[in-house]
Amino acid sequence: MPATIAGYYLDELVDWTRLIGFYNREIIEFGNKLAEVIRRNTIPNIAAKVEAQQGRLNAVVASFNRLHQNIKKQNKKLTFDHELIDNRSIDEETEKRQSELRQKMEEAEKLYVDVKYACYHFLSESLKKQKGLGGSPHLHQYLSTKSK
Repeated sequence: MPATIAGYYLDELVDWTRLIGFYNREIIEFGNKLAEVIRRNTIPNIAAKVEAQQGRLNAVVASFNRLHQNIKKQNKKLTFDHELIDNRSIDEETEKRQSELRQKMEEAEKLYVDVKYACYHFLSESLKKQKGLGGSPHLHQYLSTKSK
């Protein structure tokens, strides 16, 4: 455990930055899967449904990007000349900003989990419909291997 408040806060910021990177990579994979559904285009009116899913993913990415920018700003507040500031230098504003970031990160993660599982459900239902319409085995294989 870090010896200073700034060290603890910085550890949180680093963890959040790593998580945001991981989530963004997952979102790219979902985008690829959605694009494959569109490319196969074997389900009537699928484009609007895919667009809705992609829109929700884009909103999450925008939320994560805003958070990441705020994390960088907070990171700068916790250091001086590349050294962590000491506990006495942690003012109320810095504590408040860290608490707000923690809350916003939690909200963004909850939103992402909801969007992620909605996307899983959508992709699963799309596969079922494509299967019923003689859907592409290549699409099924692509979607099932990318979700592992």
